[in-house]
Amino acid sequence: MKKLSLLFLTIFALTNVFGQTDKNGNPIFNSDLISEEKFDNFELTSSYYNIKENISNKQSSVYVSERPTLEDYIKFSRNLPATFFIAHKGQTVICMIMLLQKNDNGKTILTYNIVNPNTKKSIQVPCGVWGEINEKRADELLKLKSDTTSVVIDLPNNGKGLLFNGMVYRIQPFDKLKAEVIEIVNQVLGNGKQTEEIKDPEEYIKKETIGGKLDFNLALERETTPFFLQDGVAYNKKDFAIYLWGKKVKMLGISSWKKAAKLWEEINNRELTTPEKKALEKGFDSKG
Repeated sequence: MKKLSLLFLTIFALTNVFGQTDKNGNPIFNSDLISEEKFDNFELTSSYYNIKENISNKQSSVYVSERPTLEDYIKFSRNLPATFFIAHKGQTVICMIMLLQKNDNGKTILTYNIVNPNTKKSIQVPCGVWGEINEKRADELLKLKSDTTSVVIDLPNNGKGLLFNGMVYRIQPFDKLKAEVIEIVNQVLGNGKQTEEIKDPEEYIKKETIGGKLDFNLALERETTPFFLQDGVAYNKKDFAIYLWGKKVKMLGISSWKKAAKLWEEINNRELTTPEKKALEKGFDSKG
C-alpha cells in the first residue's frame, strides 16, 4: 500500500511537469533509488532521474536522440530535473519535492516544486543550494564517458566543478540539497528548530532578510547574467531578488503583497521604487 501511494504521487507530480505519457497515461522518466531514510517524524525516499535510460530511450518522455551529442548530454543534464524526494509516514504521503532546473542562456534557476497529496496542488519556492549541474548528474556523466576528457576539479572559491566538453560547470552538492529538503519537510510538518524560528513569521522575515536565508541578493550574487526572465517579464538582478523574496514571504504566511511591501520597506528603511514594487507583487502573486 505504501509503495502504491508513493507511486501515485510520483505519477501525479510528473504529469504536471512532463506532458508526454505512455499508452496508460503515465509519464516515463526512468529513475534510480538513492536512499530510504527514517527520521524522527517522517521517512524520506530520495530518487535520481538518470541520463542513460532516458536520453536515448525512445520509450522515455524525455528522449533526445539515439546518438546524443556532447551538447545534448549537457543540455539534458542542466535543463531537466535530476532529483526528487517523497516524504511520508508509513503509508501516508506528506509531500513530494522535485527540484526543477531551468537553464536560460547559461543562467541556472533552481526551484523546488512541492506537491500536496491531499489538495493535489503544488507550490514552487526558490532553492538555496546553488549549482549549474547536480552532483548525481556530474557523477553519471563521468561514468558514461561520453566526454573522455571530463573531470571534476576544485574551484578557486571553494566547491567543485565539472569540466565537460571544454566548459566548467559548478556542481550542486547533493548532501546540502538533501539537508534543505529535510528542512522544508520539517516546515511542512511543523517540526524542529526551523519551526521554532518562524512561529512569528514577521520576526523571522525581519531577521533573515538582510544577510540571512531570505537575502536573495546573496543567493544571486554569483550570477553573471544581467536579466532574469520570469513569466514573460525580464528583471534585473536587484528586482529579481525582490521577486523571489515576495514569493517566499507569501509561503511563510504574509497575507497580501501590500503587507509584504510595507514589511520590506520597514526592514530596508526605504521605500520601494515602482519597478521594485511591481517585482514584489509579481513574485507574491506568482503561481506555484
